[in-house]
Amino acid sequence: MSNLAALTAQREGLLKKIRAIEASCEGIENENNAKRVQKLNLEQAQYSAQRQEIAAKLAVVDGKLAAINAGIMELGGTGVEKILEAIKNQRWYFFKNKQKVFMDRNTGILWANLDYYPYNVEYSVGAIEEAIIKFAENNDTGFKKWRLPEFDEFCCIMNDKEFPFMKCVDRYWWVLHREELGFYYDFKFEKGDCYWGVEVYNLPCTSCLVEGLDYEKNVAPENKVYTEKERLQFTLDLFTQNELWPIFDDAEVTELYKQIYFEKPKLLAQLQELQAQINELQKVTLLSSDFDYTALLAKYDIKAIDASLIKYYQAVQQWCRELMEKVDYYEEQKVSVIKDFNLISLKLSKKYEVNSNLTEAENTLLRDRQHFFQKNFSLGMNSVKTKILAVKKQADALEYRIDEIDEGENSLRELAELEQEKRASFAFLAENTAKIIKNALRKIEYFEANHTFVMNAINIWENWTEGYRVFKTTYKEDMKHDCEDDGIEEEIWSAWYQDWQQLRYAIELKMQPVIERGLRGSMPTNKEVKTSVPEQLIHILDDYKKQIDKFYKEERKGIYQKFAFQAGGNLQDKFETESSLYKFVAMLQSELQDIIFNCKNAEDRVWILNWANSLLDIQIDEVLKFVANNDLQKISHTILDEFAALKQKNYDIYLADAKAYSEEKARREKAYNSLIFKMRKDLAK
Repeated sequence: MSNLAALTAQREGLLKKIRAIEASCEGIENENNAKRVQKLNLEQAQYSAQRQEIAAKLAVVDGKLAAINAGIMELGGTGVEKILEAIKNQRWYFFKNKQKVFMDRNTGILWANLDYYPYNVEYSVGAIEEAIIKFAENNDTGFKKWRLPEFDEFCCIMNDKEFPFMKCVDRYWWVLHREELGFYYDFKFEKGDCYWGVEVYNLPCTSCLVEGLDYEKNVAPENKVYTEKERLQFTLDLFTQNELWPIFDDAEVTELYKQIYFEKPKLLAQLQELQAQINELQKVTLLSSDFDYTALLAKYDIKAIDASLIKYYQAVQQWCRELMEKVDYYEEQKVSVIKDFNLISLKLSKKYEVNSNLTEAENTLLRDRQHFFQKNFSLGMNSVKTKILAVKKQADALEYRIDEIDEGENSLRELAELEQEKRASFAFLAENTAKIIKNALRKIEYFEANHTFVMNAINIWENWTEGYRVFKTTYKEDMKHDCEDDGIEEEIWSAWYQDWQQLRYAIELKMQPVIERGLRGSMPTNKEVKTSVPEQLIHILDDYKKQIDKFYKEERKGIYQKFAFQAGGNLQDKFETESSLYKFVAMLQSELQDIIFNCKNAEDRVWILNWANSLLDIQIDEVLKFVANNDLQKISHTILDEFAALKQKNYDIYLADAKAYSEEKARREKAYNSLIFKMRKDLAK
């Protein structure tokens, strides 16, 4: 039996017990009333459970509970009326659950039960006080503030001929009179003389039940404010509010009180607890990546399911239906988020088409980049549904095969063969389908929490992909026509474009790693910034790319023309170009510095520096390669060694100190420019 079935069975058992109490004790005289009270009690339990779960609706639920209780009181009034009638006819009450005290209905004062209290202590004020203290500590009632009675209080109880301890009346008793301790004797209670040898008794009491209340005035027969029933109700409330179980002269009323005010509330509390558990199992909760599928799985008897092929396909069908319901409900609640995600998925779903204007490496870069964005940003809940429905379809097919076998003549053998086929255990199947959902929801939750970053990332992907295609077509054609107009040979301008392409490709390689880092989590900063660190890195990388583009479109030709007709002009042209490009690298590094030292975590600083290092060294590498390829003997080995040493500058050691990092960056920039100047000077000799 599943947990849900077991809880439901327990609930029905409790309802039967409650109905039995109501039928025998609360005047349920017909079947309709019995059903109505049962329904009201069930509603009471349900709304009490809701009150714990939905704090915002507490006031409404309390109103419904009050109405339900009023209905129970109205339909089951006979039992309560019997108890009120018994209270009317009885003044003194002992208690089943508080044996050492008894109560006066007229005053609400509790008195010590003389069967348990040593009322005949020796004549000594200290001994009396000690006896009262011991009684208060050892009576197991929890009642406080025990004391000797006032003279009027004592006379009030002793004058009642039905006082439970009439045999003790004809004695001397210690009482308080105007805060003076004295002892009194006889029915007239004339004050006796205090002399040695008189045996004096004491009877402590406490007003803790009625302290701060007008109980005695409220229950007085001459009170004109309240009806007789209302006056009696005050006494009943005193019992119930203090969890007292009074012993009535009529044993049936005592048992009636027990069932209505002790047994029924306990059953209702159990019913409420069971109802809360049932509601927890049945309620529809919004899915999340923290979705605990085991709570849903608790309703299934896994051992029985795996032992029966029929139970197996039925459970799989039911499981898939439940998951689909949750997915549908999730989609309803997240309709706007899903819509945005679907738009992104549409953009990314297009198959990458190889561009003939791009090299194989460039096509590979753009294709892999698109695949990365598809994997991390494309979702579509339809794919999740398709996978779940595929599982259900297999369970449906299993059911169909069994039906087909049942129609044949070899069902025993064929059923045996079918039963022996390998299939995933139900628990593993449930875990796997839950994983499918959780992986999808994890993307949606990230999208929802980082909506701006995700949308910007998609825009970056679109703009950079299109921008590179423009670079390979429009920018190349523009350079060609511009150079041809000035009579510059293709061999020369195509070499420029080759250098330009090399730089652009190196920059393109840097975009995706930044997005990947952004997806792994935030990069905390010391000062608050409007955009995330990954977005800042993309921004300065884009600026660097634009500076490179502007240089090759507007300045590269001018440098060539400056040295075209000089001896060794081609060498001077190269060094002038690299020197100009290094200025952009220096600007990039300055912007990086602000981002690096605003990062709170050292590991993020190291990551940024490692990410940028190849770009920071690209102009140094280009000069060294150029010198090596052209075998420039005029440049001294000392200068070349110093230039190569620039690559060995390790910025990692300065990451803890922004000032030291800035000084080292300035030294490197100065050294680069100085060494370029020395190289050009050597070439001019």
